[in-house]
Amino acid sequence: MSSPGEAETADSSGIGLLLGLVAAAGYMAANLGLRGVADAGGTVGDVDWAIWVSANKVLPVSLAAWSLVAWRAVHGMAALPPRRLVLPLIVTGLFMQWGGNVCFQFALSRAGLAVTVPLCFATILMASAVVGRIALGDGLSFASVVAIGTMIAAIAVLTQGTLAATASTASEPPDAWVTIIAVVAACLSGVAYGVGGVMIRRCVRGDLSHSATIVVLSTTGVLTLGGTSLLRIGPRQLLATPPDVWLQMLAAGVATALAFFAISGAYQRLTAVKVSLLNASQLAMSALAGVVIFGEPNTFWLQAGTVLTIVGLILSARRDAPTTVPPASRDVTSSPTFPTQATTTVE
Repeated sequence: MSSPGEAETADSSGIGLLLGLVAAAGYMAANLGLRGVADAGGTVGDVDWAIWVSANKVLPVSLAAWSLVAWRAVHGMAALPPRRLVLPLIVTGLFMQWGGNVCFQFALSRAGLAVTVPLCFATILMASAVVGRIALGDGLSFASVVAIGTMIAAIAVLTQGTLAATASTASEPPDAWVTIIAVVAACLSGVAYGVGGVMIRRCVRGDLSHSATIVVLSTTGVLTLGGTSLLRIGPRQLLATPPDVWLQMLAAGVATALAFFAISGAYQRLTAVKVSLLNASQLAMSALAGVVIFGEPNTFWLQAGTVLTIVGLILSARRDAPTTVPPASRDVTSSPTFPTQATTTVE
């Protein structure tokens, strides 16, 4: 007969497994929504359309973050970041929103879902490991070094498959520059997400909650991305966005927010390795969805690059015990390490 402590651990692990699966499904749903609207801009330029999609996607995240800030304030807890951190968080938010979300969305329109997601993931892991070492003094174990090497190999392999992917998403045969731009955009989004994740970890090591961090990052996105769309596209054309496209963009944001909170809870209940294994499933699902749903090419390079990215993700999670999260930061969005999904669809 199991003891109460063992039963409680089993229940916590079961909940963590469920949250991890919900997070992977949420990020996958968000990626599907973003890919579905990647080519829906019509006469709007690709970059302007990527900005508008990103603005709509980040809106639900911002609303959720403000709701948590209000909840903490009502209960007498620290809700907003101190003044000294506002400017650094705004700068981080600009980098994550423009370098992360906009570049990721633009890459989807050029390289498709199957290639963009693993490319972005691989660069996230590399950037977070290197910048974490520089900014936070994170240790680089042998497994971490091997993981970085695996990510470099994954990026090289996936780059080979990007030419076929860009050909499938372009109306005319692409030249080398289209392929290069697609790869650079996907990798730049990963760098932005990875560096932003390190900044968030640095903030929550002190007395700042995740919700206070995310509210600044996401609000920065809503204001700058939305404002830029109003200026460049104009309110009349923005309001002409078809309802089904608008719904897909907002649904992607809702799925992103749900997945973020779910994976944060999973990190509190499971080891980083187990969460990373669950999170890796979205890479395989993205490759499958890109091929089956959107008719993207299923090449050897795609398969090999996706496998290498999953291996690198698992290796990167084999680290020492996570650092303790300060009591002030333990709200419903806290986790020992910032969940990188973003991913592909980071706030």
